[in-house]
Amino acid sequence: MAVGVLAAVLLAGCGDADQKLRDNAAQTARTAASEVNTTRLVVEQLQAHRLWVQPARRMVDDAEKSLGTTADSFSTQQPSTEQSARLYEQVNSTLDDAVSAVTAVRIALGNNDLAAAERQLPALQLSGKDLDQVGELAK
Repeated sequence: MAVGVLAAVLLAGCGDADQKLRDNAAQTARTAASEVNTTRLVVEQLQAHRLWVQPARRMVDDAEKSLGTTADSFSTQQPSTEQSARLYEQVNSTLDDAVSAVTAVRIALGNNDLAAAERQLPALQLSGKDLDQVGELAK
């Protein structure tokens, strides 16, 4: 549903003042989607016994740090219109969901709880999909 709101905001057309925010939202979403998808793949590879836990933890830790930096960077944007404010809020909400899912995986792997990490797969898949759509819509 959040993506539907984003589509409406983006398709409504924004003025030049909003273009920078839209471009930044697209780039941020693509970068964040990469980190979320990396985390999802790590969990799937652990499930399939194709990856050891120690490198998996390192990969998820790196993804979480990068995702946090990306989300923090986007949060410094200054929306200048009502439309860009809605986009800003929706992208931040989507990023928050992604950070929460990746953080939950990091914590689960740190506690050697693969089952808890696996329970995050639906959230990771949804976040990755939402971020991919934002990345495409905001072009």
